[in-house]
This record gives sequence, C-alpha cells and structure tokens, in this order.
Amino acid sequence: MKPIYITIVGGGFGGIYTLKKFNKIFNKNSNIHITLVSENNYFLFTPLLHEVATGGINPQNIIEPIKKFLGSSLNTLYVGKVTNIDIKNSKIETRNRYWDYDYLVLAPGAETNFFNTPGAEENCFTLKSLEDAIKIKNHCITLIDKASFISSREERKNILRFVIIGGGPTGVELASELEEFLKQTFLRYYTKDLIDDISVVIIQKDSELLVQLSKPLREKSLKILQKNGVEVILNALVNKVTKDGIEFNNKSLKTNTAIWVAGVKPINISFSPSISLENNGRLKVNQYLQLDQYSNVYALGDISGAKEDNGIFIPMLAQVATREANIVAENIKNQIEDKTLKPFIYKNIGTLISLGRWMAVGEISHFIMSGHFTWFVWRTIYLSKLISWQKKVKVAIDWTINIFSERDISKL
Repeated sequence: MKPIYITIVGGGFGGIYTLKKFNKIFNKNSNIHITLVSENNYFLFTPLLHEVATGGINPQNIIEPIKKFLGSSLNTLYVGKVTNIDIKNSKIETRNRYWDYDYLVLAPGAETNFFNTPGAEENCFTLKSLEDAIKIKNHCITLIDKASFISSREERKNILRFVIIGGGPTGVELASELEEFLKQTFLRYYTKDLIDDISVVIIQKDSELLVQLSKPLREKSLKILQKNGVEVILNALVNKVTKDGIEFNNKSLKTNTAIWVAGVKPINISFSPSISLENNGRLKVNQYLQLDQYSNVYALGDISGAKEDNGIFIPMLAQVATREANIVAENIKNQIEDKTLKPFIYKNIGTLISLGRWMAVGEISHFIMSGHFTWFVWRTIYLSKLISWQKKVKVAIDWTINIFSERDISKL
C-alpha cells in the first residue's frame, strides 16, 4: 500500500483534536504520514485568555507544545503560514516550501472582526492570542501607575475607564475578571481614592447581554455585573474608536483602553482556483464536513460553514470544533477504507459563563443554573478540558492561590 499524506492546517482546537483522533485510529499504521501546519509551535487554550489578561493565571499554564501531540515519528509539525492552497492539484504552499496531500483538513480558526468600524483595528486591544492577553495586563498596570501621579480627578477617571466592546461570553467574562483585578488587587498597592476612580464598562449593540442564553439568565447576568460595579451600556453601536475615546449613538466616551471582543470572522485562506464561500466567509461544506466538489478536503471549526437542519450556521465554539474533529478524522479513515461516511449532527451541550469569583451562570441540557455551585462546575469543566495533567495541576494551583491572596501584578 502506498503512503497516504494528510495535512492539517491549524493548531487550535480543531486541528489538535483532529491530530489526537488520527493518532488513535491510525495507531501503528506506517502508511499514514500527517503534517500539521501552525503559525505557532504551541496549542493555546483560548477560553482562559481573560484570566491571563487579569493576572489570574500564568501565561505558560494555558499553552502546550504541539510536538507533544504528534505521536508517530512519521508525523511532522511545520511552523509557518499557508499562503495558498492549489486545491485542484492537491498542493499546500507556504512562504518557504510546498508539498502534496492526499487529504486536507482545514481548521485555521478565526480572527477579530472589526466590521469596518473606523479606528477600531488601530486603537483597540483584542483577545485572541497570548500576546493580546499579556498586552492588556501590562497596559492596565501601566495606566494605574500613571494615574497615581495625576491630581485632576476628571483626567484620572478618563484614564482609568476600561471599555469592553462586545457583550458576549468573552466580553462578560473579561469584564467580571477585570473589575475584580483592578479594584481588589490594586487596592493593596494604591489609595482608595485612586481605586474609586476606576470603572469597567461594557458596550453592547444588542438590547441584552449574552443573547445565546435564556432570558432569565441574561437578566440575572446583567444584575450580577451591575451589582459588582460593571457599567453596561446596551443598544449602543460603536461608530468610531480613537486613541482617547469611543463614539457611539451620537455620544462619546473618553478612554485610553478599548478592548474589542464584538465578533470574529473566519481566517481567510487563498485558494487556486477560487472556491465558493458562504455569505459570512465560511467555507461551504456538506453534511460530512467535506468541501463542495473536493471530497478529499474537510473544513471544521470557525472556518466551516456547517449548518443545522433549519439552515442556521453552527456556532463558532471550541466545543463544536472538538466534536467536528472526531467526525472528520473518522470520515477520512472511512474514505481511505471505502466505508460509509458519518454526518456531523450538532447538539448544543450547554454554556457556562464565569461572572467573577464564586459566581457563574449556565445552561446544560436546558437545565438553568447559577451561583457558587455553577462556578465550581465551570472551573471543573475547564480544568478537564486542558489537555495535559501537568497544565491541569498548574492552573488548579493558580486558582487556589488566588482564593487566598491577591493576583499577580508583574508586567511581562
């Protein structure tokens, strides 16, 4: 049997979980050669980035070297960016090399969508990478220290206004952690008058936060945020972002810190010849997650245009990408063995959202939950999703230390 070459593009949840599944189903099969292409040599556990940005977790504790997951010596990691896919001739192109594939798995992930808002890309922080999280933390520390030398209270308030644009899970979790980080941790090192000038604001274009949750949980989340001191501005569409402020609904808000978490879009990949896309930029796929007209190419995660039976696009979530990865790996094995392919059937298994220390809300199998117990469930599930036991232990230690002491305020 001649060698079979499989290429995976992307080192996020979709790519890594596909690789892990391949290692199980192709165990000791010397005919299978897998190459994973990633812009980083590590896997990043993105759901905990907001805790890195607020001093709750050591950055090193949410990354894993991809080489740990390669398994067979026949598998390789190529660190670089795909510049083009010659899909007709089954060739991958990068800046320095190109190679052929028999099967291709596309899981490059998503990037921040600024929706062409003037000034947003130039003046906003984002939260998609480890570097993003570290920049936010360092920026917060710098501003508080700068404000401590300013006598004008109005100027201090403007400098110490931290605005999060986007009221989805990422925005809400970041706001909750940021409120605690800025107002509790720094109180040990600065005067109460200075800390009282700090404000955390969420700007949300919709009439409610967390629109994917049931109405009772949306309302409860809003009340908890406001009780904890987070200001929430609803029905506010951001029109422009400058280096010292935000404009929305013919109003303006002065700030030196705008963090954009208002949406994402699939990472763009160049194909030759070009292929058809969905209106939202995702790749058109069939029920088996194969690209139209190219049965040896699969797409999963944020780039996949998979839909539910009612025609609605499946959410761009890590939990979706990991389940799609299993189906894609099994379908490629079945395709090699001339067996029947399995369709991907989406089922929402639930959502959990942290609202700061001791508080979380969520829905699991239509069961609504909130409070301290939900917070423990949230932490338990997130710990279980970390891939190695070493990282599970390290994150658990970080969390335990933070219960009994203040967070880290070292600039990195």
